Amino acid sequence: MLKKRYMTIYLTILIMAFSFPSAFADETSTDSSLPFILMNKNFAFEERTDALIIDAGKNVSDSSLSKDNFDVHVKLTRKVNADQVVYDDKRVVTDVYISQENNTGSPVDTGRYIVVDFADVGWGDGGTAIDGGYTLDAQYTVTFKGDKLSYADGSSIAPAFVQTGVVSPVLDQYKYANHDGLDYSYFYNEEAEGPLPLVVFFHGGGQGNDIYTPIRFSNGGTVWANPENQEKYPTHVLAPRNATTEASMHKVKAVIDQMIADGKVDPNRIYITGFSMGGGSTWTFLRTYPELAAAAAPLCPAGGPQSVENAKKVANLPLWTFVDEEDFLFNSVVNTDKTYSPYWNDSLLTIIPFNQLMEPPYNGHRFDGHSVWLPVYNEYTHPERGMLIDWLFSHSKIRGIADVEVTTEAKVAPVLPATVSVEVNSSATGVAAEDRPVVWEAIAPQRYAAPGVFEVSGTIEGVSEKAKATVTVVSSTASSATLTGPARVQPGQQFEVVYGLKNVDQKVYAQDFTIVYDADKLELVGSPATVNDKLFNVVGTDAKAGSIRILGVHHSDSVDQPNQNLVKLVFRAKNVAGVTDIKVTELLVSDADGPDTALGGDTHVVEIRTPSVPGDFNNDDKVTVGDLALVAKAYGKTSASDDWDQVKAYDINKDDVIDIEDLVAMARLVLGN
Repeated sequence: MLKKRYMTIYLTILIMAFSFPSAFADETSTDSSLPFILMNKNFAFEERTDALIIDAGKNVSDSSLSKDNFDVHVKLTRKVNADQVVYDDKRVVTDVYISQENNTGSPVDTGRYIVVDFADVGWGDGGTAIDGGYTLDAQYTVTFKGDKLSYADGSSIAPAFVQTGVVSPVLDQYKYANHDGLDYSYFYNEEAEGPLPLVVFFHGGGQGNDIYTPIRFSNGGTVWANPENQEKYPTHVLAPRNATTEASMHKVKAVIDQMIADGKVDPNRIYITGFSMGGGSTWTFLRTYPELAAAAAPLCPAGGPQSVENAKKVANLPLWTFVDEEDFLFNSVVNTDKTYSPYWNDSLLTIIPFNQLMEPPYNGHRFDGHSVWLPVYNEYTHPERGMLIDWLFSHSKIRGIADVEVTTEAKVAPVLPATVSVEVNSSATGVAAEDRPVVWEAIAPQRYAAPGVFEVSGTIEGVSEKAKATVTVVSSTASSATLTGPARVQPGQQFEVVYGLKNVDQKVYAQDFTIVYDADKLELVGSPATVNDKLFNVVGTDAKAGSIRILGVHHSDSVDQPNQNLVKLVFRAKNVAGVTDIKVTELLVSDADGPDTALGGDTHVVEIRTPSVPGDFNNDDKVTVGDLALVAKAYGKTSASDDWDQVKAYDINKDDVIDIEDLVAMARLVLGN
């Protein structure tokens, strides 16, 4: 009986002993494995593991941690050959702090994430993600040397840690592909509306042993994708691997062509750059496809045009070359520039004394002489051009799009031109105007239902920039001037524009009007002439470059019937192509009582267009009997004729006389067409 009682008491005490800690659950100590990720960053010099971030599962108190609590070991192996061990040793912990975000740089007193920080700069310390032209895989082992890891709620654990991933915010956005044996990596901006510019980056020698390394050795291939640069210059990036030959450039071009075909890339804003071997590849690409790039920047290039002929092919391509005075390629780069820059119209060689990065984490560190890409891609600012990225993205092969202005009456659909004049830069020959087909957006009838002004945009063939047309809607009954003339003329051609009035419901004895035109594209020939001097006379003019003011008086029936053609003006198109206009900008009329009445003006749009079809004299894009008739009408005219300037275009054989030989030549063109 006594033994049973003692046994009962013993079991009760034993149960209480095991149950007692349950009353203080906040002090429970359990072992647990916590996951961590590696946080990589592509610095100017290389990609490094900048920190590791431990997910503690719940809030940890910062006061319980220090860098002495953590021991970190790393084993680095090649990504393409895990048996090749590059580093197997400790990493020095520089700091430990708490964060509320699964990221670096935001220390707080209490948070869920423990950030174990490492040095941003180092050599041989196990922090790099590349070595010997190869990208490395990193396996980290973390040991907690403290007693317990204390949580903010009072609980604690003896933690173990397991690596679950690697995060590299910019590099993770790059993808890898192969085209016909050419490895390449690429970055797409999926947020901005396209098509977007494309930066083509060629890496240096010894940095292409695998597909991953070209964009990890320095940030020449990734600086463009950094968030701050994407915000300013949304772009795509292409980084070919080991593209050094003309054959490989054909493959690079094929990748670019596909990007263009997919609507990703703007063909007029492609920028080529690279350093060292990649600078040579930049030149190989330019020699192979001299007309593709909008601008190019070879850095300490191991190569050049190789011939005067090749140099002339990029005579008007914006080129910016860099080298530093300590570079072993210095003399080669300078000599190349001295030899070929006389053939270039838009080139600059910038020589930097030495390579130094002033901003963190390098803080003034001076790099090897053959490293000009480090300051150029990241910090160097030219006093006039700015940074290289600013200069590159300021260029486009499209240098200008002619403005289009159209006037229509209310409730009458405006007629917009089928083509617009676009100024395009050719690497070889420079800027020239081209007529490009344009498709205008649909115009709802309500937009031209009443007087006013609105804009219409149009899509130009092969151009990402939009054409803009300003449409002026005037009242169908408003009193105004009228201007009539041809819609198209050829460079050097004289043509007639007729001025008149419409919808004027008062007597008109005198008028004062000003006509303006673009003196860079048009020349006023001679003096204004009246259509019928028995009804209207020009009594005074004031002509200046780009404008003429005309005073005129009405006679006889035209006083009561002023709505008719009154004045003829002759213009000559200059040797430039494009769309221009002639406008009546000020118009005052007066009746017998003397007060001035202001009336509306008018605009006549004319396109100066180099004929694409020989013999197309009436500008209808074909050669027909109508063109033959124009030549026949001028039959017998010679260079001594008063109107020779107006008809000399019909002198097909250029012998200063329009005769049977010109008619026969014109007939051949009609029959051949």
